[in-house]
Amino acid sequence: IDAGLDALAKTGLSIGLDAVTLDNAVRDAEVSRSSAYAVWSSPDDELSPQSAFQRAVLMQAVVERKETISRTHATALEVVERLGATASPARLFRELARVTGGVNARAVADSRSWQLVVGLRSVLNSAPSDARDEELSDWISESERLYREETIREVYEPVATLLGLRPRAEFGDSAWHLGEIAAASLAEGLAPRYFMDSVEYLEGIDRVGPDGEDEKWSLFSVVFESIVLTFFEPIDPEGWLTAPD
Repeated sequence: IDAGLDALAKTGLSIGLDAVTLDNAVRDAEVSRSSAYAVWSSPDDELSPQSAFQRAVLMQAVVERKETISRTHATALEVVERLGATASPARLFRELARVTGGVNARAVADSRSWQLVVGLRSVLNSAPSDARDEELSDWISESERLYREETIREVYEPVATLLGLRPRAEFGDSAWHLGEIAAASLAEGLAPRYFMDSVEYLEGIDRVGPDGEDEKWSLFSVVFESIVLTFFEPIDPEGWLTAPD
């Protein structure tokens, strides 16, 4: 399974499910081919060894993607702790957007978990439905829904509260979901820049900070900042811009 996940992370974006083959995994993991096929052979022949193996790899890919969100969340907490209560909510939001999307970009790009997210979505979006196990597809879709709800509840809502932000009235509660869709679309649309080591995406572009100093912003961070402010607004606009005494 681990060899299959590595293959999906490396080439899943370009070739989808074809990246996951039992023969290649056997070769990469340096295990016995006959033993591997015995493990993935279904007693009732419901699934071929190849299909059973692909199913197991995709299910594990869904589980492992949580590592990426956990890493980003931890980075956000580090920013909050570093700036402390002296920063205005607007300054804190700016730094969160810059750091979580910029300083953290290469760590995420180099992680298998993020690449698995991209590869998994490529599989789900490109493979014909009649060529996939319907039960697996349903399971992944339900996992997507539960994972989204968990992330909103445990990450997005607490951070928004900390920053003094609320969903804009025209979006209501759907702002969480719409904002996530926009951010996910941005990440996937810019994904090739990760793999091509695009300088402006990984190293950043120059912007002037609130104190007049130069800051490095990743391309993702710049657009992500706009996405958040499209769907959310300050609860107290005037207080949002000023730091406490």
